[in-house]
Amino acid sequence: MSKTRPRVVLVGAGGYGRLYVEALTSQDMGAELTAICDIDPNLAERVPQIRQRQIPVYPTLDAFFAKDSADLAVLVSPVHFHTDMVLSCLEHGVNVLCEKPLCLTVKEAAAMQEASKKTGKFLCIGYQLNYRRDVQALKRDILLGRFGKAKHIAVYHGFRRGAAYYARNNWAGRITCQGREVFDSPFTNACAHHFQMLTFLLGPTMRTACDIESVQAELYRANPTIENYDIAALRFQTAQGLPLLYYTAHPIRTEFWGPVGVLEFENATITYTREKPVFRGVMADGSAFDYSDVDPGADMQKLMDAIQAVDSGDPPLCGVEADLPHIHAVRLVQQNPITPVRSELVQPVHTDTDDFYCVKNLEQMLVHCAENRALPSELGIQLG
Repeated sequence: MSKTRPRVVLVGAGGYGRLYVEALTSQDMGAELTAICDIDPNLAERVPQIRQRQIPVYPTLDAFFAKDSADLAVLVSPVHFHTDMVLSCLEHGVNVLCEKPLCLTVKEAAAMQEASKKTGKFLCIGYQLNYRRDVQALKRDILLGRFGKAKHIAVYHGFRRGAAYYARNNWAGRITCQGREVFDSPFTNACAHHFQMLTFLLGPTMRTACDIESVQAELYRANPTIENYDIAALRFQTAQGLPLLYYTAHPIRTEFWGPVGVLEFENATITYTREKPVFRGVMADGSAFDYSDVDPGADMQKLMDAIQAVDSGDPPLCGVEADLPHIHAVRLVQQNPITPVRSELVQPVHTDTDDFYCVKNLEQMLVHCAENRALPSELGIQLG
């Protein structure tokens, strides 16, 4: 067990990484941000906390390890760098909190899991919903059999993404980048959290997620400037034969769409809304329940849990085994053809802050699909 405050190295301080800088410098998280790795040579000039605290910035993880070490590495780098970085950290005796998605192949995930076991250092993934205490409380009730077996799940969820999102790096909206798979899409990346949460809730233990057997997928691309799909209607079947429907999209008119989820069990129906989910349920006898009395924890609970795990030796719940079904699902989905949306349905929209494409009535069409447990083509909806 560590006798001093854990030392944290942050890999990637732009974009989402800025939230980690803020969390580790604006409040006492029980750890010290002792170094940052980032390719931006002017990072310290752009981020006041780094300059004021004189936090050293290294151009690469290798450069950092040549001079220093840490107790915990927080990786906020693109997915195609994750495997090499995770393995390097573990081999240097450093625990890892890696932002999602962890990787794109089960083989890579297995290699990282094996390295974690070999080195005795934990690897956890930044799916923040898994760290919420109300999500964990719901999962415990599911495992205890309070609701009976799951019968049907349907969720829809979307974020609008425009030119600014796709221009921020060289991999957004791409299938490959510099010869490496990235599979960037709403299902793989921006809207991955809620699908992964569903598999986590249905996993056979507190540390695992339910296995995915197959998928029926309808993938569409409305934005002509990107390579991958930006609309997905998906019907998965779990290893237990449970149908799990997930609808997600970027070319929507509203900035946020959903999430809205319906989880049907033998003895209860549970619904949830909001990005930070609010769960409400009704038992078969008509009695209502919710999880409002459970404190969900902090916004950066995943970081707090990872820091605590450095000292306790008990790894956080969201490890590789909780992410494997999503990794498998991403590849299953990506194997399907992508259909361009009919041009008459696509509307370019210009605002003072961004330019984006939206598909006429897309949100209403996908909600109709969710309510009918169907894919668009099964209801005669012709997007392509």
